[in-house]
Amino acid sequence: MTRLLGGAFLVVGTTIGAGMLSLPLITAACGLWVSIVLIIISWSVMYLTALRLIKVCAHQPLGVNFTSLIKEEMPKSLQVVFTLVYLLLLYALMAAYTTQGASLVNLVSQAQVPTVSVDAIVFILIFGLVILSTRLSDYVNRSFVSVKLVFYVLCVVSMLFALKWANMLKMPLSFYALVFAWPTLLPSFGFQNIIPVLYEYQKGDVQAVKRSVFIGSIAVLVIYIIWLIVCLAILPQQGVHSYETIFKDGNTLTALMSEIKQATQSASINTFLSVFVNISIITSFICVGLSLYHYIRDTFRRFNIELNKIIGFLLTFIPPFIFTVFYPKGFILALQYAAIFAVVIFVFTPIYLDKENRKEVINFYPLVLGALVIIAQVLNLAGIAQPF
Repeated sequence: MTRLLGGAFLVVGTTIGAGMLSLPLITAACGLWVSIVLIIISWSVMYLTALRLIKVCAHQPLGVNFTSLIKEEMPKSLQVVFTLVYLLLLYALMAAYTTQGASLVNLVSQAQVPTVSVDAIVFILIFGLVILSTRLSDYVNRSFVSVKLVFYVLCVVSMLFALKWANMLKMPLSFYALVFAWPTLLPSFGFQNIIPVLYEYQKGDVQAVKRSVFIGSIAVLVIYIIWLIVCLAILPQQGVHSYETIFKDGNTLTALMSEIKQATQSASINTFLSVFVNISIITSFICVGLSLYHYIRDTFRRFNIELNKIIGFLLTFIPPFIFTVFYPKGFILALQYAAIFAVVIFVFTPIYLDKENRKEVINFYPLVLGALVIIAQVLNLAGIAQPF
């Protein structure tokens, strides 16, 4: 039972990051009920591909990762492409979390002169060393996720008394509202990178892994839906102090927090939201770092090289550290492409690897919806899809 809950917490910790707070900014133009339908569809797609990946892992020894999984199923040219895309995705996420973590260290230390390099090193040493032990990662992540959920509840309760029924009845403003939202919603359930880690953590117990994934992903789905309900019901789509004005002012999380504070007239809501954001950064950093560490270790095993923990740690954290120090904004564009990378890794790849069921009709469901993410994101990057 302990490992079952630990696995579920790993799924929750990997999936729910600071980006959850921005979901209302992405979906506001869709209206509440359409947003809920889209988020449920997103969960169903990613849960289906997760089951495919678990089935593939079941035929492999403990310690397996994507490198081992693709070794016999892909030609070498595709293996190289996959490795580059996967590393780019994980390193982009790690760089983003390291940058935010450095800001958190600076905030806590209240240093007069911010030093990104020192702050980043402190953050990595405090929370990065945790990944060297899967059991320690589990306990630390479980503790932080528990605290994060407490502050999530405090945020929701603080907003309940300011909800407006009329805001819940809004429908999509245009087709482009759906195009704008879809590339963010599907990858918001991107927990497949933790499945090989779960398989090892659960000692190869496939049923336990499935239960952990189901419980964890359902918990994430419920948390997302509740968050969308309170946020989209508290502010109108259009007008003064609306999501439209937030979008025109840059669609920032800071602006959303300010409008929520004004709507709730709560002095503590900003504190609750800030604590939630910062803990989300830590849990995402630990879970993504754990996935990257296991992937690097598995990649070297493919060449019969057994990495010691120190080398694995350095390979995991030095690249994001370098980009954090020298190119703190260099990953913004990469993160915009993260949705495309996530579809390739978390949707297309599990279906491709499950060769026994590769041609099943049900696979068209995630494949088509995943392809629509790529198309929609291209339109978004081109500036064509404007929700308001």
